[in-house]
Amino acid sequence: MAITIKDVAKKAGVATSTVSRTIQDHPSISEKTKKKVRLIMKELGYQPNLAARGLVNKNTRTIGVVLPVSDGAAFQNPFFLEMIRGISKTCNEKKYMVAIASGTTEEELLESIRMMAKGGRADGFIVLYSKKEDQVIDYLHQENLHYAIIGKPYQYENEILYVDNDNQLAGKDAANYLIGLNHQKIAYICSDIDEMVTAERLSGYQQALSAANIVNDPTYIVAEAFKDTEHKQQLASLFLADEHPTAVVASDDIVAMSLTHLLKDIGLSVPNDISIISFNNSIFAEMIQPALTSIDVHIDYLSSQVVEKLVEFIEGRQTIAMKVILPHKIIERDSCKSRID
Repeated sequence: MAITIKDVAKKAGVATSTVSRTIQDHPSISEKTKKKVRLIMKELGYQPNLAARGLVNKNTRTIGVVLPVSDGAAFQNPFFLEMIRGISKTCNEKKYMVAIASGTTEEELLESIRMMAKGGRADGFIVLYSKKEDQVIDYLHQENLHYAIIGKPYQYENEILYVDNDNQLAGKDAANYLIGLNHQKIAYICSDIDEMVTAERLSGYQQALSAANIVNDPTYIVAEAFKDTEHKQQLASLFLADEHPTAVVASDDIVAMSLTHLLKDIGLSVPNDISIISFNNSIFAEMIQPALTSIDVHIDYLSSQVVEKLVEFIEGRQTIAMKVILPHKIIERDSCKSRID
């Protein structure tokens, strides 16, 4: 197992920040402590990454943007594309460059990030997702690298920078919007339930139903809905049943768009038969027919804020972990209709 900065700190009996500042030759650390830490580093065979050294000399003025593990679907997702565009725009304004880290497996993605960090090719990283048991976050945290997350983290929440919406409240608002249209049979359909954003929106949906005295029917919660033909057939069966949902909270615009096509294939129309509200207010929300009612999470603001805050950490103007929570707004279009009993 590779020696980490935490191993050095433990052996030397100091904080990881002390080891980091020793690597940077920071004047706040005494020469006695620096000598002790350097001896431990040599004894353990710890090789500090070049990015950390660059902080004292000159940084690379490059930020690594980490996409989720994907066989290419992430590059077709408008949320990630719009995030990359927004991050690039703000980086350009601050004279930073952007490098993309991606992989078809978690191991491949992690190796890509390791190469960027150890090779001194990035001063910090922006992770565009948050999921359970993520080796990428563990690595970035253990190596004491500068990084920020889009979304509420599953771990280290009080130790890192993250920028997010209140997705639990957004999920509640989405469900309440449909309840306000006299819908009682409301489904929640998503792709990956292990992603924090999806789980938070689901929690808000469930809270709204409970507050309205609507039973939370577990058969109305469908994850990995479009994973393969079998999952699509199961979803179709849900809407062909006698007691089928009359409305759907879709976890994002891509799920909503796929659902719209599936419903059309089985002879149901949006919004006459099924109402749909989704999230992100991406370009797809306007392109599909009928246009989607979607919750705008202000991607431009998310992307600019995460860059601005991360650069403050990279340049030493901020040292305390923080979270930035941004507002959301329902954009009404044509995919929802009041239900008349």
